[in-house]
Amino acid sequence: MNFRLSLAHLGMLDAPPPVLVQAAHAAGFSGVGIRLAPARLGEAPFPMGVGSQMLRETLARLDDTGLCVHDIEIVRIKPGFDAAALAGVLDSAQALGARCLMVNVDDADAARAADSIGALAERARPHGLALGLEFMVYTVMRSLAAARQMVAASKRDNVRVVVDALHFFRAGGVPADLRAEGAAGMKAAEGTEATDPIDRHFMQLNDAPAQRHPGLSPAEEGRAHRLFAGEGELPVAQLLPHLAPGARLSVEAPSAIRSATLTPHARAALAFQTTLRFLQRHGHAHEPT
Repeated sequence: MNFRLSLAHLGMLDAPPPVLVQAAHAAGFSGVGIRLAPARLGEAPFPMGVGSQMLRETLARLDDTGLCVHDIEIVRIKPGFDAAALAGVLDSAQALGARCLMVNVDDADAARAADSIGALAERARPHGLALGLEFMVYTVMRSLAAARQMVAASKRDNVRVVVDALHFFRAGGVPADLRAEGAAGMKAAEGTEATDPIDRHFMQLNDAPAQRHPGLSPAEEGRAHRLFAGEGELPVAQLLPHLAPGARLSVEAPSAIRSATLTPHARAALAFQTTLRFLQRHGHAHEPT
């Protein structure tokens, strides 16, 4: 199959969005993901509000390069979540032409979390955004099964599960878990139905050793100790046949060592070339648009 490649912001957070776009384009990527909302306390957001100089510069770089912004990060659903507080993020995401707003769940009250996701999905809809629920073992929504249940409980047709390779395998997933559920699910995987809870057109691509290093917490591994696809021991290639042809793969492989030793442009180039070799080795190709 052919896949389109994007560069995720998580491994490039030292690069403001205009620099991210420039580095991704120089490397060969056709898209980027941009972090508009901080993931944790102490993380300062980029000044990307509508009307800001940085947003104008980012839009100019996107126009010059022809790159797209596919996804925006990151919204965390917690107790007391207020979807209205994200109005500025949604406006900026729309200005960038983004299609997916990534969401983590940290509210142990499943019914309340589903209501919060539903409210956010309705606010996101007029902005052309779907929600991508990302499960991680160090959040409340820890597994593919939990994410599937949350999609169903949200009762919104613009909510899907986004698979991140590292989180999928660390949660105990096996590739067969991604099989579409019945005839309706198979149609969804081909893009003809909207009943499949899994986004078959987007996946976050990375790799890791077969087992997490005992000196690292799951969060530390996820945030700063990932590998590019093909560099580790996870059966990442076995996930690809479960995606739709032309799906977008977002290379999200933050590495503290690479961030300390390579410039953003060098990291982007290495990410692209390593991922391209991985795809070719497994009989797939890069679609440049």
